[in-house]
Amino acid sequence: MQFLWLNIYNGKYQDFLESIKNPKKKTLVFTPNPEILLRASGDGIFLDILKKADYLTPDANWLYTATLMQEGIGFISALFQTLFSKKNLREKYWELIQWSNLTRDLVDYVIREGKKILIIDNYRIIEPQNDFEIEKKRIQENIIPLFHEKLPWLDVVVVFEGEKTPSELAELIQSESISYIFSCIGMKTQEQRLIEIFASIPEDSPVVWLGVGSSFDYLLGLQRRAPELFQSLGLEWLYRLMMNPRARWKRIVDAFWRFPRIFD
Repeated sequence: MQFLWLNIYNGKYQDFLESIKNPKKKTLVFTPNPEILLRASGDGIFLDILKKADYLTPDANWLYTATLMQEGIGFISALFQTLFSKKNLREKYWELIQWSNLTRDLVDYVIREGKKILIIDNYRIIEPQNDFEIEKKRIQENIIPLFHEKLPWLDVVVVFEGEKTPSELAELIQSESISYIFSCIGMKTQEQRLIEIFASIPEDSPVVWLGVGSSFDYLLGLQRRAPELFQSLGLEWLYRLMMNPRARWKRIVDAFWRFPRIFD
């Protein structure tokens, strides 16, 4: 499957998960959703960054809409099938590999196998300017105790963006025998940072690198994930919109309307 000349992983979720549990070499994974692909469609630098990944995994239902439209199906019909024929689409094309599920399952695996992870988080807030930043700073200052509380058996190192250079992070990864690196600093920046660090790691290092956005917020209880019913129906986007319409409406429009229209 291709979008914008990018080869997207075309397979089963469990098969992909197994493929990155015991890698033989360093492996770079990006999880492009419609927002990322829409941004890359008008940003050649970002598009080139995405091309460097070993795996690009399908992350959202609207990719089905775009796939159908690439085959000549009209927007309304493609949208209808996306909303009401997900089982058929999964069987015909591929299964979604959503970053929130992938992070959860990898963390479970890491805990069972006694492996260690590195999280590269957003910039550390020094002087908060509003209530949100005050709360964010409080969380940042207590991030390791929070991990110990919520995921007590997880061996984790947290570094904030800008605290270490890419070469220093590469040294940290090798000295601490890190198995998985999760970058959570937002699209394009997180992918670019991983590539910079990636360049300083030997090719045969069995390290997996993932750009996963805010997925750890769900594991730590900082954000509430959609109820199981919404997840099973593929309507997590609707739940997020209902919970926070002001912050979410533009992202939904981008994924639901602007992204599929690229293929119209």
